[in-house]
Amino acid sequence: MNQNSLQINYSNLNAQQKQAVQHIEGPIMIIAGPGSGKTRVITERIAYLISTNINPGNILALTFTNKAANEMKKRIHEITQNQEAYSIWMGTFHSIFAKILRKEAHIIQYQNNFTIYDNEDSLKIIRRIIKDKKLDKEVYQAKYIFSRISIMKNQLIDHKEYKKNEELINYDKINKRTEFINIFNEYSNICHQSNCMDFDDLLLNTYYLFRDNPEILEKYQVLFKYILIDEYQDTNKVQDKIIKQLGEKYKNICIVGDDSQSIYSFRGANVKNMLNFKFFYKNVQEFKLEQNYRSTKNIVTVANTLISNNKEKIDKTIFSSKENGEKIQLIEYYNDREEGDRTASIIEKSIQHTKKSEHAILYRTNSQSKVVEDGLRKRGIKYKIFGGLSFYQRKEIKDIMAFLKLIVNHNDDESLLRIINYPTRGIGNTTITKIRQHAVNKRKSIWNLLNSKELDEINFTKNTKNKLIIFKNILEDLFDVINENIFKIIELLEEKTGIIKKLEADPTEDNINKLKNIGELFNSIKLFSVRKNKNTLIDFINEVSLDESKEEVNLNKEEYVSLMTIHQSKGLEFSHIYILGVENGLFPSERSIKTLKGVEEERRLFYVAITRAIKTITISYTLNRFQFGTMIKSTKSFFLDEIDNHLQKTYSPRNNYTIPKNRYFKKPVTPKLKNQRLKKIKKEKYKDHRNLEIGQKITHNIFGKGEIQMVDNSDGNEKITVLFSNNERKILLTKFAKFEIIS
Repeated sequence: MNQNSLQINYSNLNAQQKQAVQHIEGPIMIIAGPGSGKTRVITERIAYLISTNINPGNILALTFTNKAANEMKKRIHEITQNQEAYSIWMGTFHSIFAKILRKEAHIIQYQNNFTIYDNEDSLKIIRRIIKDKKLDKEVYQAKYIFSRISIMKNQLIDHKEYKKNEELINYDKINKRTEFINIFNEYSNICHQSNCMDFDDLLLNTYYLFRDNPEILEKYQVLFKYILIDEYQDTNKVQDKIIKQLGEKYKNICIVGDDSQSIYSFRGANVKNMLNFKFFYKNVQEFKLEQNYRSTKNIVTVANTLISNNKEKIDKTIFSSKENGEKIQLIEYYNDREEGDRTASIIEKSIQHTKKSEHAILYRTNSQSKVVEDGLRKRGIKYKIFGGLSFYQRKEIKDIMAFLKLIVNHNDDESLLRIINYPTRGIGNTTITKIRQHAVNKRKSIWNLLNSKELDEINFTKNTKNKLIIFKNILEDLFDVINENIFKIIELLEEKTGIIKKLEADPTEDNINKLKNIGELFNSIKLFSVRKNKNTLIDFINEVSLDESKEEVNLNKEEYVSLMTIHQSKGLEFSHIYILGVENGLFPSERSIKTLKGVEEERRLFYVAITRAIKTITISYTLNRFQFGTMIKSTKSFFLDEIDNHLQKTYSPRNNYTIPKNRYFKKPVTPKLKNQRLKKIKKEKYKDHRNLEIGQKITHNIFGKGEIQMVDNSDGNEKITVLFSNNERKILLTKFAKFEIIS
């Protein structure tokens, strides 16, 4: 196919989009603002590459979700009419690198049938290690340990490197977690012995594969002549390193993203990967997609005004050709209960002439949803909360998937332990613990132990041994059909285990729901077996294990108001957005408010929330908020002061929300709670800023040096207006602000 034989219609692209599509050689940076048609540009760009006689198999495109990748492949095929479009290496980092690792597994001492642990699997292993070592669960919290292990791996520090790092070892000593390195070491050994990788291993092992094997690296450098990465602002250190490894030969790297929407530092994402791209590569071509096709001019203006306060950013000015639209509505409520109820009331009036699906309620933390749920239920408004368990995280589904994983990888101890007594077959916890510990001591997988004479070394009763033999025989029957059609495998699994019959025999509401979910799994497997040419079991497990797509809001099938955290809203859009709890200590969060880096990420998060809106935005804050049964005074976020001139302010009537005298504010304080509060105050080291005066010089931990221009105590919450050395004025709440008087 030559370029002239393919007529791509560029009439739907603006000038910057078209340039970004047609510039294909060398390092390229596409800065795609919110609502700027980014997906269209990526799709058209790949189609253009194919139209210039570039082999689709030489294109690597890393996307946010595998679903997005499949949809883009379909669209590229429609544009190019080239069946080979489906041979593009397109998917998430994890799915593409898992594919590479399966081909090269032997080089890094893995078998190519390795299985992939999800977070729940990893947490179970870590909890077991902590229990075996008899460690204090309060000091060694499994979620913290796993999170720290993940962060380390994303920083290119495995358990071996960790041991060599004196700074990290000293950090653990200071925090009285000296056993962390031993947990990290044992967790890593268990994963390797089980022929399993967690999500972070997929990245780290790919990096090591390329670093330690130049011939393998060159093979993939030659294969991936053209590389495109979406959402580059969300990449972590190891992802950035791998891209630099792969792109070193040809340097045909195109990154796409928006630094102003970098909101995942808690996962290890580093916005500097994008900010520093131009310093790493020479002659980088930069294209800014600044036209917003989603939102009104007023919404775009507010977003620009807000994000202009960030220091670390790529300069751009988003604009809209749409109508001005309504001003952003800012509402002050007395407390969070009023906030939830009144928000539901506003939506109730609006849905008389709009669809429920056009409305989304966003909040900083999941705990904020309760009060607005109460308001929606009271009015009979259907809603859905996003961020719960995904389908493949439900227990009954994970149980069946454990059988399937074990068929593929007999050494997967975590899967075997999950189903050794499922459905119930009389193998108790004592028996399971003995088997597991014996396997650890012998450095064998549990399956190998069950198949060896060493099992006789364990002091089991004859009855227990018979139960283990029955279980072993079931697995052997399943292992024998590994190469059969996947739907035949699942049918045999049901026949051998009796999972469905046991649930049907006890038709409680919970069991009926489980049956429906299992039925849906069977449906998915049937469709997969028909849809895929290579419908092998390992292909299905790969697809499920590497499904990183979040639960999606389907606006076509059902009508409901959507509730979600701001993080979950990224990539979505709604006509009407409601942002709750925009208060200091909540948004920005109490933790992030202490550093410039933290504040800037919270500001980017607010930017993401604002730019989800098409037509209207309602922002609210409260003067009081319930926390652990006690009413705590709160103050509106200083982010609101940064966009003050663009807001339409409303103060909610107080008629129905008078708090009974002494009901909440004088709740008895227990000695334990009092000590906790004293410790917190001591830890925060708040300064006593009484007797502040106009003209005093201060230095602030974020904004630097400045001069006090106004002191305001009118509402009982002392505020100061400060002119800082960069000529910016800020209003600071003295009880939260971290500053010192210098003259």
